[in-house]
Amino acid sequence: MDTPLALLEGLERLSSRIAIFCEAGRIKSVPKGANRLTALLEDTVTEVTAPRDGAFHPKLWFLRFVPIGGHGRPRLRLAFLSRNLTTDASWDLSLSLDGVATANARDQNAPLVELVSALPGMASGRPAPAHVASMVASLAADLARAEWDYPRHINKISFAVNGLSDRVWRPQVGRTLGIISPFVTDGALSALSRGVNPANACFLGRAEEMALLSPETLARFGKRLVLDEMVETEDGEESDEPLRGPVPTRGLHAKAFITERYKSTEITMGSGNATTPALISGNNVEVFATLTGYTDHLGTMEDQLSPERLGRFLREFVPFAPVNTAKEDAAEARLEKLRRDLAGSGPNLRCEEDDEGRILLHLSAQTEIIIPDGIGLRIWPVVVGIEHGIGLTALDAREHLLGRLPLRDVTRWIGVRLVDESTGLEQCFTLGTDLVDLPDARTAEILRALIENRDAFLRYIRLLLGDVSEAAKALFAAGKGGNLSGVFGTGRDAPILEDMVRALAGDGRQLRDIERLVTRLSDPETGRSEIIPDEFLHLWKTFRAVMPKDKRND
Repeated sequence: MDTPLALLEGLERLSSRIAIFCEAGRIKSVPKGANRLTALLEDTVTEVTAPRDGAFHPKLWFLRFVPIGGHGRPRLRLAFLSRNLTTDASWDLSLSLDGVATANARDQNAPLVELVSALPGMASGRPAPAHVASMVASLAADLARAEWDYPRHINKISFAVNGLSDRVWRPQVGRTLGIISPFVTDGALSALSRGVNPANACFLGRAEEMALLSPETLARFGKRLVLDEMVETEDGEESDEPLRGPVPTRGLHAKAFITERYKSTEITMGSGNATTPALISGNNVEVFATLTGYTDHLGTMEDQLSPERLGRFLREFVPFAPVNTAKEDAAEARLEKLRRDLAGSGPNLRCEEDDEGRILLHLSAQTEIIIPDGIGLRIWPVVVGIEHGIGLTALDAREHLLGRLPLRDVTRWIGVRLVDESTGLEQCFTLGTDLVDLPDARTAEILRALIENRDAFLRYIRLLLGDVSEAAKALFAAGKGGNLSGVFGTGRDAPILEDMVRALAGDGRQLRDIERLVTRLSDPETGRSEIIPDEFLHLWKTFRAVMPKDKRND
């Protein structure tokens, strides 16, 4: 955020190659206002809802690396996490697998292919953009043919997905059982531990969750563990403030299931807690990876939790009487229901330009939502902040004037705050809308707000032409108080012509980036610009005539 030119370039280069799917209504809101560059992420994020009325809960990253020049098979990377895409600093767990796309489909990958292929069809309200749907289909095709490099001592890897059908997967029962889960229910723990001797069962969880379990459920586990206070500073699924520098780890958020069957140890990790929606009813969309190897190599469940490993951070759970939170729980349930209703209402933002060139934003919804008595609702354009919001008692097909903004501050994102008046409990989140009648010049307006003069334009051109990592380092140094002098130079001493000639000898990608920038910053009628020097425009005409066409298959 300190270096908007570097951030702008990252978004420009990558936004069309990234697709993020998240649960509708679960994006953290920024009451004080968001960076206007979030507008460039509008097509990147698709909000979805779980098909079985549960939570959309998977944490899965899938990346494809195509060889330079397009020759050779794509390399693939798959990451299973318990961590969300937030600033949360909890204790989490992850698995990263590298592989290659082969010629034939592999049954091992079928559950993951089913999940990835289903994502665009799970969109809530605004559909996934066409290029995102195409990208996902292409990724799913490579995922089906993926052959993974197995970690040391692992001889089998299997994948599972819950929440897409009536089929519900859960870890297999063995002679021992280890469960790591921050959130739990009595029913799920009882089902998972059925048939296991309590002396061979261990459960690591959060103390406040364990205190709510029945004595009968706790008795199924001979070892009941929590994180030691010395390694747990505070609890929290998310952090309200941006994190800068090293931060203490907070709370348990990892999920894992460890069992021994025959001569093997199986370790399952992924997104699912030991709860009824995740593993019993299967209402939540969850993803799991199970790694299997010989117990002699991987160790036993006891070995994983030994003092030499994770055990040094743990202590025995001491039962205590939980605080009565029935009133707060009821309020939270009311807010959660309203959050889900708003997320599924199909909100729309219609743009209308006034006589002064500002944009009037008219908010409506496809499905009528009546705000219950005792709950306050405030909605605002996310870039300008909550102080510019309006209070509503209903949201329906009638339009409400949400704001009057410069075009550069218009995005499809709205901030929402719900407040339960009896308890003061509140929820703040960001919601995507279907943005209609948006003027074509918005991206150009955002660029002009950041590239405000000729020196900034030439620095940005230098960034486009130079080595990305070195240029980014220089920009970040400048953003933290450093000096750009001698790094980029000025329009006269920066070797822009030499760099443009080198770019012309390559695949032309950098020159196409410049073409995109020049087009956006120039007057469509005159071709002139107050920001772009006339000398550069004259030079650019020559390069444009010989610039290679884009032959890449994105």
